[in-house]
Amino acid sequence: MEGRSKQIPLLLAIVLFTALSFWVNRPAEKNGLRQHAHEVGRESPECRECLEKDRDKRIALLRSTDYLEHYIQNVIIHGSSQNLGFAYGPMQAGFADRDAAPKIAAYVVTLSGRKPTHTEWIKEGRTFYVSNCGGCHGEDGRGVHGTFPDLTRDPLLGIEKRIKEALELKR
Repeated sequence: MEGRSKQIPLLLAIVLFTALSFWVNRPAEKNGLRQHAHEVGRESPECRECLEKDRDKRIALLRSTDYLEHYIQNVIIHGSSQNLGFAYGPMQAGFADRDAAPKIAAYVVTLSGRKPTHTEWIKEGRTFYVSNCGGCHGEDGRGVHGTFPDLTRDPLLGIEKRIKEALELKR
């Protein structure tokens, strides 16, 4: 009998924790925004406007210099899981360290004619780029057709793929 009395508080704690977890993660709000019918598979006319706004915001973000820099840093540090059809496949992680990645990104941004958020990193970024990336992408960033991607493109292929996915969202 004494063993069961110890189990009851444990069971109550588990039930309370589970209920609290469901309450915290309830679908009524998602990222601070009210969940709309289209997010659970139903689309109403009221949600079309929301879908268009969200899609347009996502596309604007994907086209921003901030996102481009973040994307480049992420690929340098973590590699790429996207198969963009190049002979050597997706880029592997670790061609440069975390300290060099944002500087390389600042330089790569300039290859497409954009101004990076940290212009003071361009010179050092170019040095890191030439020694870590230039062997595959070329010193000019134009890559090798069919083998390594052109980094002078705007948008980069991986970002272009994400923009197309955003455009294909249900209207």
